[in-house]
Amino acid sequence: MAMIALLPGALYLFAVERETAVVRAGLADRVMRVAATAALFHLALAPLTVWAYLRVWESGRLTQPPVPWAWWWLPLPYVVVPLLAGFAVGSAFRRRRRWARIVNGQTPEPLAWDALFGHDSALWLRIRLRDTDGGTNGWILGVFARDARGRLDSRASAYPQPHDLYLCDTAEALPDGSFRRGADGRPVLRNIGLLISREEITYIEVMWG
Repeated sequence: MAMIALLPGALYLFAVERETAVVRAGLADRVMRVAATAALFHLALAPLTVWAYLRVWESGRLTQPPVPWAWWWLPLPYVVVPLLAGFAVGSAFRRRRRWARIVNGQTPEPLAWDALFGHDSALWLRIRLRDTDGGTNGWILGVFARDARGRLDSRASAYPQPHDLYLCDTAEALPDGSFRRGADGRPVLRNIGLLISREEITYIEVMWG
């Protein structure tokens, strides 16, 4: 029964974290978030709960077949509403909407890695490798961004997973790590993506783009 009672909160948190790709708290805090959120959803859905209890449970209709088909849909709001709410909040939070930050809270991401890559930001990255024989004299220039249709092409793993980074495209680098630019003054892209582990990186210079 407790698992069923907490289900709306767990579904909401799942949807939020699926959109933000950030796990923002430890186990104890997550349990409190799930319980508090579930309580809010049960409060919002209280009229439906009371109606279902009186008309379906107390009336004894469940023991008197056939059960109306419409009643099989009664649990649906307890699943769909939290998922849709979590999707909306998580998507807006990723886009840095102010109302979503109020709803989701101002708790900082657990690591700087998550704070940097956990939002819809277009970034140019200048990556210094531990192995200076890699890339161009140890430099890799890449793009962390979405495509024109808004899909997340570049990816970054989030806490608590091991950190790795997928860049949807890379740029040609000069020996000193600067961008090779074309006649139009823009960086020359290689049309080659890159997957790299945090363990291979010394540091990353970030340019908002």
